[in-house]
Amino acid sequence: MHKLIKALYKVVADMSKITIPKGAVLFHGTLEPFSSGLRPGGDHLIWFADSPKIAQLYIPKSGMKMFVGAEDLVKPDLDPIIQDLQKKLGIDYDYDKVEWEGRRLKSWPSPKGWDHMPKEKDIIERMEKLGFKDDRGRYTLRISKQQVMLPNEVQKGKLFIATVKEPLTIWKKSKGESDLMDLQYHDISGFKKAKAAGLDGVLIDDFAQSEEWGNFGHKSLGLFDTEKLSIKSVPAQYREWSREEKGTPEYPNPPEPFFH
Repeated sequence: MHKLIKALYKVVADMSKITIPKGAVLFHGTLEPFSSGLRPGGDHLIWFADSPKIAQLYIPKSGMKMFVGAEDLVKPDLDPIIQDLQKKLGIDYDYDKVEWEGRRLKSWPSPKGWDHMPKEKDIIERMEKLGFKDDRGRYTLRISKQQVMLPNEVQKGKLFIATVKEPLTIWKKSKGESDLMDLQYHDISGFKKAKAAGLDGVLIDDFAQSEEWGNFGHKSLGLFDTEKLSIKSVPAQYREWSREEKGTPEYPNPPEPFFH
């Protein structure tokens, strides 16, 4: 037991530490519902940023993406996502009259209200009217709950705002600059040592994915639990990073970032 205690003391001594003071404000953006509150992920940490502008980069615009060409949309299809997009394009097949041989299309009538079978040029014109951009004959679709989102739509998530109630003692693993060749969030063994040493969490160099800026380096604070936090949430969505704005429309006036 004494050897274990001495080993833990050595771990603490070897770890560079910072203190997050009482009153500091942290942010977590997500599409996850978290109806019972924020919970740690597979690395046993709950990750926060010190700016809503960073946190909201983690609320994706949609649950998934899909790529299609005009040729994929002219005929009836068993995929409910394709069917949904066809209806948005005004191509409404009566599937009670569509015949299949297994998954192979056998026969089908024209869509409701059409006097001819849709052609690829019809698809292209209608996709353009809805705002979809042709990328060398392909279109990128954003999908939410098996439905195609229009280009100006984004999926709604939450921005969690956490105020520190008691000072947090944090392992400062951060070296000051994100490095794609040294992804610090993979250091699960180090995180376990920090928790065993009685620390509240870890500060790392991290990356977010920005549609405009690509890999976006920033610092992330991972906490083992939320006992020292007071947390509330507001509806929120993905917001692109802005150099000009201090915050986001959901949280326009945040305090100065603490660890940036």
